[in-house]
Amino acid sequence: MSVKLSLAGRRRGSEHLFSPPEGPIPWLQRMSQWFQAHHAELLESAELGTGPLGAPTLRLRLHPAAGEVALVATSGAHVSVSAETSAAGPGYHVFLCDALRALGDALDIVWAGGRASAKAGDPTGYFHTGDAGPVDVHMLASLQEAVGQVLRMRLRGESGFALSMRFGHTFEYPGALLTPLGPRDARWLLDVFEDPRRGMDVFPWWTPGIDARTRLDRARCRLWTDVVWRPPLLEEERRRLRDVARLLEQAWREDPSLPYPWREWQEVLGYLGVGGTLAEEVHQRASQVPGGPPIGYRRGEVQVALPAGWEIRIPGSLAEAHLQDGTWVARDHRRSVRFVPLEDGGAASFMPTFMERRAMDLEHRGARVSGRASLRVGPGECRLTALCSSGKRRALCVVSFDDPDEQDWALGTWRSLDHAAAA
Repeated sequence: MSVKLSLAGRRRGSEHLFSPPEGPIPWLQRMSQWFQAHHAELLESAELGTGPLGAPTLRLRLHPAAGEVALVATSGAHVSVSAETSAAGPGYHVFLCDALRALGDALDIVWAGGRASAKAGDPTGYFHTGDAGPVDVHMLASLQEAVGQVLRMRLRGESGFALSMRFGHTFEYPGALLTPLGPRDARWLLDVFEDPRRGMDVFPWWTPGIDARTRLDRARCRLWTDVVWRPPLLEEERRRLRDVARLLEQAWREDPSLPYPWREWQEVLGYLGVGGTLAEEVHQRASQVPGGPPIGYRRGEVQVALPAGWEIRIPGSLAEAHLQDGTWVARDHRRSVRFVPLEDGGAASFMPTFMERRAMDLEHRGARVSGRASLRVGPGECRLTALCSSGKRRALCVVSFDDPDEQDWALGTWRSLDHAAAA
């Protein structure tokens, strides 16, 4: 029972025959510009494209723990908005409703009135009434239902559960339930099912408004799910580290009494090469923190969803990129993994030569994927080249590494390839 907004609006005056026409794409562009002008601090991305039915769609990301906000313009006069808010919490729900109402005022959008039905509107009623009281109730009920589902599946012997985690990465980390603010154990599950108020700490934006706690929890979400724990290789990684450092500093200057992740903060500043008085304060606080597992799912292995339904397991420290030709690449300064789906005759330039195919003397047969590979290990060049298949699906995987001692890692990476659609 996740909490979902499903709103419909129309341009004021659009029913008049002589109202000036505007196409759906320029209209969505103005919506994007409004969010950039009024909520730049929170706006992670704004992408204009098409939805499942081909309608122009603006996709916004406003919190690292929340899914996309989709604004679909079926014409230059009608827009629909859909967003799931229960991952981030009541504060996020209230913020998004307020932002959409303000957007409507600025762009002359009239929203459909009345309290929500089972399939439309705002199930909490806040968007229509302005009464925030029921929002907390709906969020806690959603959490209790999700926890109950996890408990029932655990009784059947299942494991590997995650709550409110973005699609694309599955983290291999100990815990009964992984959340954007860290893992939770079995005792937590039982306590929250009995009284969901004990699980309020799982929501990174509980109270309305943007304060020190909101900024701290936003940074903690990034530390747990997004940060790659090494010096940045890509500008995107550097921007992410800067964002975490900025959020932590803003929160600390506003309220220094909160429980800050001092050790991880020190690591981030070290990766950025930041010194000065603040860095010295963080270093001193970090030295006083008792031992224990550090924050960060990407310190371990990560199962990554690849193009065309494939999956692979890699170290979480590798930087990932999707290239325009359909290739996916993950790398650091000494290792790289390249994956190319070969469906529909594409990516012919990546196909191994005849001699390379003859050298493929290694074979692997998994439950859903089989393949052959060649492994070359030599000074300055170590590479595994594999052709893999799952039913009618084929793919090429190339693993390169500097250290010959890592050939077992390269073999394990190739053999971890799976295809979800074949399950």
